[in-house]
Amino acid sequence: MRKSYLQPSKEEARGGESSSKREKRNAEADVGKKTEKLERKSTEDINTSADAFIKNFRQQLLIQRLQSIENYEKMLSRGL
Repeated sequence: MRKSYLQPSKEEARGGESSSKREKRNAEADVGKKTEKLERKSTEDINTSADAFIKNFRQQLLIQRLQSIENYEKMLSRGL
């Protein structure tokens, strides 16, 4: 016998909660916990993290620039 999507499950018919509703509620609770963790982080922590990210990003740009110059000089030394 095929289950109709319009008919409630046996658990829902008895007044219980379906597994999909339970999963949705749990997922919403997880999102709420993550949001709380983000909100708890102080401004100083965020600024420190941002400064570290920017410093690392600039360092990576410098490394890439130096590698590019090195590759260019190698190309010139080969005569291409």
